[in-house]
Amino acid sequence: MTVRNDPSAMILDPKDSRFLVLGATGLLGRHIARECAGRSWPVTAMRRWNRAAECLDFPGIEVVVGDIFESASLAEALAGVNGVFYCVAPEEDTAPREVLRRSVEGIRRVLDACRKFEVDRLVLTSSATTIARGAPGWRATEEEYYLPGTTDDPFVEAKYAVELEAMRYIADGFDVVIVNPTLLVGPGVDLSAYARLGVDERQPMNVIDVREAARAHAEAMLHGRRGARYILGGTNTTVGQVFDGWSSRGRNENRPREAYLVESGQWVDCSRARQELGLATPG
Repeated sequence: MTVRNDPSAMILDPKDSRFLVLGATGLLGRHIARECAGRSWPVTAMRRWNRAAECLDFPGIEVVVGDIFESASLAEALAGVNGVFYCVAPEEDTAPREVLRRSVEGIRRVLDACRKFEVDRLVLTSSATTIARGAPGWRATEEEYYLPGTTDDPFVEAKYAVELEAMRYIADGFDVVIVNPTLLVGPGVDLSAYARLGVDERQPMNVIDVREAARAHAEAMLHGRRGARYILGGTNTTVGQVFDGWSSRGRNENRPREAYLVESGQWVDCSRARQELGLATPG
C-alpha cells in the first residue's frame, strides 16, 4: 500500500489544524472521526440530539450536539475549524422530494458557513453513483459524469445535485475536494438489504472496506486537489461474490441508499486516488 506522506505536499498541516466531521454518527462518518483521532488530529464530531453517541466513544474524539440546519449550533461547531468532512445524507425513509431538497439545502448551508468562518477546505463525501454507467467490463473514471434523469432514484439525483452545488463554490474560489466511494463493506456494514434487491449474481460491482475509505478521506484532506473528484474503490468483483452468505430472503422496508450501485453494475478505475491519495491496491 502506497501512502503519500510528503509534508511539503500537504494542503493543511494537521499539527496546526482542527477538523470537524459532519454526519459523524453515520457508518462512514464515525470511521472518519476515528481515523482522524487515530492520527492524533484534533477532531470534533457533530451529532444531532436524538443520535446516540456510543459509536463516537473513541479516544481523542470531541463530540458536540448540533444540526447543520440550525445556524447557531453549526456556527459554534465551525469556530476555529480548518477542515470539514461533509458526510451527511438523508435517512433512507425520507420522502423522495425531501431527499433532494434537504440534500441541496444542507450543503448550501454548510458551504456558506464554512466560507463565513474561513474554513480552509471541505472534503465532500459523494458516491460512485454519480459516475456514469458503461458497458460490462468497462472501468469508469472520474471524468464520466452521471446523466440527470438516468434513474428515478432520489438519492442518486441528490448526490449529483450536491456535487453541482459544490462545483459552484469551487468556481467561486472555495476549496472543496469530492470523494466518490463505491459500496462500503467491512466492520459494522450490514449487506442484507442489498442482497434482497435480487440482482443477477453476475452483475459487476466494486466494493471498498469502510476503514480504507475513511483513510482515503483523511488523505484527501491533506493531499487532494481542489475541485477534483476521486473514486474510492477496492475490488472489482460481482454481486454473487459480494453477497455470498448474506440472506436474500424477505422484503426491504426501505430501499437502501446505495441500491443503484448494486443494480446498475459498474467496475471502476481508481488510478487517480491510488496515485494522489495513496488508496490501497486490492490484494
